[in-house]
Amino acid sequence: MKGSKIMKRLKVIIIFAISLIAVSTVSAQDLLNTYFNGNKDSLVAAATNLINMPNPTFSQFKSDQINTTASSDNEPTNNATDYYFSIRDNHKIFAYKFTNKSPNTIILIHGVKSSAINYQKTAQMLQQATQAEVYALDLRGHGKSEGKPGDVDYINQYADDLANIVSSIRKNKPNGKIIIAGHSMGGGIALRYSMENYNDKVDGFLLFAPLLGNNSPAFQKEEASNNDSTEAFMKIHIARIIGLKMLNEINRHDNDSLPVLFFNLPIGTPLREYSYRANASMAPDNYIDGLKSVKVPLLVLVGDKDEAFVAEEQQKAVLENSKGEVKIIEGATHNGLRLNQKAFQLITKWFSKL
Repeated sequence: MKGSKIMKRLKVIIIFAISLIAVSTVSAQDLLNTYFNGNKDSLVAAATNLINMPNPTFSQFKSDQINTTASSDNEPTNNATDYYFSIRDNHKIFAYKFTNKSPNTIILIHGVKSSAINYQKTAQMLQQATQAEVYALDLRGHGKSEGKPGDVDYINQYADDLANIVSSIRKNKPNGKIIIAGHSMGGGIALRYSMENYNDKVDGFLLFAPLLGNNSPAFQKEEASNNDSTEAFMKIHIARIIGLKMLNEINRHDNDSLPVLFFNLPIGTPLREYSYRANASMAPDNYIDGLKSVKVPLLVLVGDKDEAFVAEEQQKAVLENSKGEVKIIEGATHNGLRLNQKAFQLITKWFSKL
């Protein structure tokens, strides 16, 4: 009887905590008073139970169908050079630099479990479409950049790194335009950057099938997917996210390095897991806040065959919460979008108006 009461109480906590994740106005004091009678120790105990639940497992290896769609994108290009940005904590952030004699610059941010090496063709196509200089970045802990794979030192560090890079470019090109381009997770990081009031530092956002937010209505529902291999390739430790979010609400961050995002890759593979704080740094908690923060031109592209997001839902979310443009690309998949000729024709047109 005692065990069933505990589980019932945990279910109530989970329901409340899910709302906490989606609605940032809920305070730590509300959480304490409503479910723990002001007893912080009880909250910590409940959160610890959630955090310590076993990691998800995979019964068998299945390939990443979404990310193999654009496998040709990692073909080497002849006009890219290696470049390193020095960040405030003395870390080095790597980029493939596609040089062009232009005052304008595009910073391209890759998606989850990836790196700039897989975005070389996309970067080259961006350069050709806009005549801008392009940097295809390796995020901290990815590719050739320094840092622990799948982790950051604190929530929002990806966006802070991006701010340093923008400042470095602006110093060298004070009169040029700077556009932040991001694909999937890279688009979510761009929106987190925007939320930090960095809008006046850049001149536009170009987002390919972006991760709008952790509560985005655009996620494909599992029952809507016919691709079992896509569903099984990634698993999320929801209970741990909820527990850590609860602890964060009372300013406890000592367990934020624990993994919450898992990919079906061999044990020991870099980027097989992402920590809570890295996962929280990938996109806004609330997609509405992220989109409303954008005060510069915004172009969002999404394919009608996207395996991760529902194109119409993404379009609706962007149009209802920003002044941005949204274009649905017929026949384009999640990764195929960033190699789609029609998409780049639209980019050329949009960029010419900036």
